[in-house]
Amino acid sequence: MMFLIRSAFWLVVLILLIPTDGEQQKKIYGMAQTAVADIRSFCVRNPETCDSGQFAINVLVQKAQYGAHMVQSLVNDQTGTFAPARYPGNSQQAAANRPSAHQAPVDNSVMPVPSAVPIEPTPWIDSGSQNTLSPDDLKTEWSGPNV
Repeated sequence: MMFLIRSAFWLVVLILLIPTDGEQQKKIYGMAQTAVADIRSFCVRNPETCDSGQFAINVLVQKAQYGAHMVQSLVNDQTGTFAPARYPGNSQQAAANRPSAHQAPVDNSVMPVPSAVPIEPTPWIDSGSQNTLSPDDLKTEWSGPNV
């Protein structure tokens, strides 16, 4: 029932937005063109805002590259393979340029790896019994079904 009410509401909104004659249609198209022109000239009027937005997008892209690089390094470390496009050939020089299992390849286009972030997951440590109940807690007071 609620779906029908929502559908009817949006249908009425859509009908109200449809122009009725050619003059009204030209007016709506003119307003749309003005809005697009206004959006295009936003960075000309507000260069500081566009610069900070571009900086934020660059940081987001760097973080995405860094995350992808971490996943790729983890997969390469686990499988012991290297990307063939990055390390072509079987020469000793190509082998010398390959990173070791614990060293990521140097790539200046991504953010550096923080040293505080552990690469390997922390193993589960069994600390013995986790039973924290006292003997009084273990005693249950049972009352029969006819209490």
